Amino acid sequence: MVDLSWEEIEKMADDLAERIKNSGFKPDYLVGITTGGLVPLGLLAKRLDFESILTVSTTSYDDGHNQKELKVTYLPEVDLKGKKILLIDEIADSGATLEKLREIFMDRYQVKELKIATLAVNKGKSVIIPDFYALAGMGEWIHFPWEPK
Repeated sequence: MVDLSWEEIEKMADDLAERIKNSGFKPDYLVGITTGGLVPLGLLAKRLDFESILTVSTTSYDDGHNQKELKVTYLPEVDLKGKKILLIDEIADSGATLEKLREIFMDRYQVKELKIATLAVNKGKSVIIPDFYALAGMGEWIHFPWEPK
């Protein structure tokens, strides 16, 4: 298990913000996935000096470690047609949540462009590799400081 500290999270957020800025991608909205993506959403919003923020809610883990069926429990009621979106979460583990939300934003909302930012990615398992990430692993469980042990 990789046990991340708040200091490491701050550095990862700095790194992510720099990568996003340097890419030239200028989203119209930052969209965070609750609950794990709320902290990275807040950190990136501050670092990117961004105020157009939305959230989506999903559930797919029964006890924090075992993935079950993905359910989308909240989507914003806003017109995003033709907009550029940066979708933010703490990790791309299996990538199933990110893949499903990408489909929803492209099909239902008809966004112009969607990019994904996560603090970490499980490159050995995720079906999606985020456009921006700070830490890449190959299967070890990552514990974030805001999660109970």
